[in-house]
Amino acid sequence: MRFVVAQIGARRGYAVPAILEQAGLLEHFYTDLTADIGLGRWLVKCGPLIGFGRAAGRLARRRLPECIRAKTTTFAWPSLWFGCNRALCERDPAERFREQLRWDRSLGSAMVRRGFGQATHLYTMLGECAPILAEARRRGLGIVTEVYILLSTERILKREHNAFPAWETAAPDFDAVRREFPEQEALLTHTDFAVCPSEVVRRDLVENFGFPAARSDVVPYGLDKSWLSLHPRTVAGRVLFVGTAGLRKGIHYLAAAAGLLRARRRNYEFQVAGDVSPQTAIQPECRCLEFLGRVPPDQMRQLYVTADVFVLPSLAEGSAEATYEALAAGLPVITTAAAGSVVRDGIDGRIVPERDAVALARAIEELVENRPARARMSAAARRRALDYELEKYGERLIAALCSSTG
Repeated sequence: MRFVVAQIGARRGYAVPAILEQAGLLEHFYTDLTADIGLGRWLVKCGPLIGFGRAAGRLARRRLPECIRAKTTTFAWPSLWFGCNRALCERDPAERFREQLRWDRSLGSAMVRRGFGQATHLYTMLGECAPILAEARRRGLGIVTEVYILLSTERILKREHNAFPAWETAAPDFDAVRREFPEQEALLTHTDFAVCPSEVVRRDLVENFGFPAARSDVVPYGLDKSWLSLHPRTVAGRVLFVGTAGLRKGIHYLAAAAGLLRARRRNYEFQVAGDVSPQTAIQPECRCLEFLGRVPPDQMRQLYVTADVFVLPSLAEGSAEATYEALAAGLPVITTAAAGSVVRDGIDGRIVPERDAVALARAIEELVENRPARARMSAAARRRALDYELEKYGERLIAALCSSTG
């Protein structure tokens, strides 16, 4: 096997192309912008001087592993064009999504022009850069798609917004916009093998979209072993949430649980690290939550170190990476099945039903107040994280890809 990998952004630190290169299976890696090569390197250096300091700071975190730099091609101009056009339609969600699909088409077409070399397979992230899938299919390459989130996410969010309309602006009709881009409809028909980060994603793929179970495998993510070197300085009663504070990740249920606990005179501290819209932050139910906003990676580790319990009551994920980080930091994790985590109920955390603030509050109170149980789960969390180091993720991914070829 020889793979071309097409990926937008630095998903998991470019782990997939790096793993394939280390296994001798990478033909080439295509992506949009990185801080190391091409125009991206210039933007990181000069962006602050021309008024793009914030964007340059975000781009600076996109660092390619050394082993794949020689095999990486970036496509800067479609990305710059996308950034400029999107700024003009910032207030129109449907047009922003339409512009994103134009960018996807432009990137994919540029990748097709660069070719496939001696590749036998294409690896894509949820069908990103759609034109390259169509061309790979036409040439007879095997196509592997990483389905990194529940395909039912939009349906789940629509239901949730109908129940909580004040918390977020309603999403546009994404399916109607997609119909303007026929290549977007070919994700599952073009996919030969699906890599899913959790069983909940695979089950959704099979049961709700008719994808054959035999053409898929579950490969949980991995994390850098440096996470295992953190030394906890636990503050009892400090509850940590990491991620975009929106309906998809269940922030409204955390807010309700915090209110229930406050009413019982459990004055725990609820820290929320991640982007939050003003519309969400001003909800009266959020009065017990402390919104920290987006936190830089180095500071984020300190939040894990001082937390007592990690909570993610998500309604739709792939396999939330924050839960892996929390386990490595020795935090008992309270989450839902929809988060697709590797947490085991009653061993290194608690799995509570989605949309159940009462169960969520009960689980938080149980772990904060029962210190021996919390200590046992903390130790188990660290041991659990050892099974999901980046090296083991690579072994699982390569094994799954080898099995896909029969």
